[in-house]
Amino acid sequence: MESYYDNPGIHLLMIRDDIRNRAYRDALHAAIKPGDVVLDFGAGTGILSMFAAQAGAKRVFAVERTNIASLARTITAQNGFADRIQIIQQDIENVWLPQKVDVIVSEWLGTYGVDENLLTPLLLARDRWLRPGGTMLPETVSAWLVPIWNGDLAVDISLSHGRPYGLDLRLIADGTFREMDWVRQPMSADDFIAPPQVMWTTDVYTCSVSQARLPSRAQLQFSALRDGKINALSAWFSADFGNSVTLTNSPAAPLTHWGQYIFALNEPVAVTTQTPIFVEFTCLPSFPGYSSQAWSVRIGDRPWEHHDTRTSPI
Repeated sequence: MESYYDNPGIHLLMIRDDIRNRAYRDALHAAIKPGDVVLDFGAGTGILSMFAAQAGAKRVFAVERTNIASLARTITAQNGFADRIQIIQQDIENVWLPQKVDVIVSEWLGTYGVDENLLTPLLLARDRWLRPGGTMLPETVSAWLVPIWNGDLAVDISLSHGRPYGLDLRLIADGTFREMDWVRQPMSADDFIAPPQVMWTTDVYTCSVSQARLPSRAQLQFSALRDGKINALSAWFSADFGNSVTLTNSPAAPLTHWGQYIFALNEPVAVTTQTPIFVEFTCLPSFPGYSSQAWSVRIGDRPWEHHDTRTSPI
């Protein structure tokens, strides 16, 4: 079955993301010592493997399960790295390497970190192939959440609760806005109704495979910064590579290819300064590359409202 990541256009988006690429390049140059052996899990077109070779890696095992591996093999050879980068088209769980590695690098990050459900295979590779004292890049990844007002989402909600053009469009509107939505249009801290909070932090050195297979859960209480309205939550990640190298797709940071996710409420809710906003959020691993999401919100003394992408009306 063809994978989402068989599409070269997806990889072009990532290659065009200078913020992403520079963070990984800087992290690899800071971590790799001459003669190191590197494993690049989910190598894609091989750009991180080539950064590792540029940084002085003696050998790079670039593991990519999709057919984009053939393109990576050509690209790395054209750049003069065929003698140091070995492209292996294989699932990481089944791959065999002739030796342990000093560094594992992987761009396993979903829009808020764990949501692409690639943490488990990453940790399986760690336990099998990373030498004692070896380096993982990135080292820790935090998932963030904040209540927001989103103007584009307000249009979907108006379709659900009104009769635009004199027509009842609730069925399609309900199925749209109750799902999470991926956005790349610039947002800013001005959209935040409360200060962002960390939902959880994943330390790839200490997290176990069994923990990675479980749902990630957060219970948070926010306090409104000002009078206004809330119609969604927004989520993103921040990643720490060590050596002062970081990467984030926060709405308050420069735009990356990740954008952010927004998780809608049923309708806009007015708040005043200090209104409490209670959120329960769960990321539920489904299959490689995909997770489901459930979120519940209670604002002030209003009743809880519950959402779950596994029970979408569409």
